[in-house]
Amino acid sequence: MRSAAGETTPAAGETTPAVVVAGDALVDLTPATTVRGGRAYEPHPGGSCLNVAVGLGRLGVPTAFLGRLSTDRFGGLLREHLAASGVSARYVLPTDDLTTLAIVHLVEGQATYAFHAAEAADRGLLPSHLAGLPGGGALPDGSALHVGSLGLVLEPVASTLEGLLRRESGRRLVTLDPNVRPGLVADRDAYRRRFERQVALVDVVKASEEDLAWLYPGVAEEDVVARWLAAGVRLVVVTAGGEGARATTPAGAARVGAPPVAVVDTVGAGDAFTAGVLAHLHDHAALDREAVGALGTDGLAALLDAAAAVAADTCTRPGADPPRRAQLGRPPRGGGPPEATMRMTDLVERARALAVPGQRRLLGVTGPPGAGKSTVAAALVAALGPHKAVLVPMDGFHLSNEALRALGRQGRKGAWDTFDAGGFAHLLRRLRAGDEAVVYAPDFDRDLEEPIGSALPVPREVALVVTEGNYLLLDRGPWAGVGGLLDETWYLDAPDDARLARLARRHEQHGKPPEQALAWAHGSDQANAELIAATRPRADLVVRLAG
Repeated sequence: MRSAAGETTPAAGETTPAVVVAGDALVDLTPATTVRGGRAYEPHPGGSCLNVAVGLGRLGVPTAFLGRLSTDRFGGLLREHLAASGVSARYVLPTDDLTTLAIVHLVEGQATYAFHAAEAADRGLLPSHLAGLPGGGALPDGSALHVGSLGLVLEPVASTLEGLLRRESGRRLVTLDPNVRPGLVADRDAYRRRFERQVALVDVVKASEEDLAWLYPGVAEEDVVARWLAAGVRLVVVTAGGEGARATTPAGAARVGAPPVAVVDTVGAGDAFTAGVLAHLHDHAALDREAVGALGTDGLAALLDAAAAVAADTCTRPGADPPRRAQLGRPPRGGGPPEATMRMTDLVERARALAVPGQRRLLGVTGPPGAGKSTVAAALVAALGPHKAVLVPMDGFHLSNEALRALGRQGRKGAWDTFDAGGFAHLLRRLRAGDEAVVYAPDFDRDLEEPIGSALPVPREVALVVTEGNYLLLDRGPWAGVGGLLDETWYLDAPDDARLARLARRHEQHGKPPEQALAWAHGSDQANAELIAATRPRADLVVRLAG
């Protein structure tokens, strides 16, 4: 439906996108290893603009993707990826042209790409295709527009998107990320001339240090930024990888460092940063030219903090896999994790969103003894079914009773140093990698009070591994490496009186006399509970079960 201004308004029941992302959508083929140890490549959804759209969708920003997607199997993978991330396909055009493929080469975690894009789906976007979209291709009133990367260089999509920029400039916030791929640029001078025309049409430019060095070799960053601001850009953001990022507007400037994380690779990190910038602007009602240009030093620092957190989290997983909002934990400038009272059905649906076919995810359920971790974890896996989820309990890494006796720790069984934490972390890394046909994990027999080795098969096809235990977020010894291996961690909260009563009943069921059961619950278990309570701020979500 068109408005009087020539823009479209969504049909009844549709959500107006806060951001429309137009451009490339492809499949990254990332290095992997076969079960026999040979080299292989694993398909992951990618493309700078698709990554930005997915990042925004996962951060809860109403987003639509505009582009051509193939009807081939890879195109189906991209559609599923968009849908699973909450991105609208209102402006997606189907085509029988094949999906662009990007072969990823990793050197010390840094990615370079070789593209197979001749006559591919995403590069074939024409002005006539835009005219065939809902509302004749007019974008909704109030939506921001983002373009970039391969869409700026490959024809005919580059000319089509330049025309779209000319049409939309001044009518909405327009953002641009060159994300330069030098191997695809035949004429650097011609590319730079086109890019400078586009800069004059947009309000926000985000670029990396590598982009600036390629576009303007030998020119100081501050001179490039000043040139873009003089051309009418209201916000310039320059990223510097592990060194952080800088931002400048007519009203101020700021810089922040990069959060320290264990980097798996940097694929998609720049796109995640862009999504973080746009999500922050959306969250602060600043997706318009005047609000962006008015950002001063404090506002820019907050924006960079938020975007850097999104990019850093992405680097902890292989491939372009940006986080959902809850995975980011507490805000960078204080506060704590979100807290909610939820039904079990709500938790199941949240877990279901993590169980994306073809992508291995790890969900942790933690909290003090007696909070209900094992019950919740088992219920999640039962609801999702064995083909989607499997339970791998932390308790399988209890030291044996014989080992505890030798260490003099049997009276403290269940304490943080009565587990093989390093072995648990190693298993999680194997499960994250997903490059073995089956991984066998240990279980724990509560009747025997002993771990049982290699008892739980985890097939590669299972998308979600649920693990539960007291110490998933502990920062002592080898436990400190566990939390970063989990895609999302929930902390189960429960009233102390109910929790302690539950623990005493459990100990009685496993053979302890009532007095001894109660003493153990209020002694060893409670000491552990106090230790675990200190890990609560590191959770992605604090949950109280309804009912």
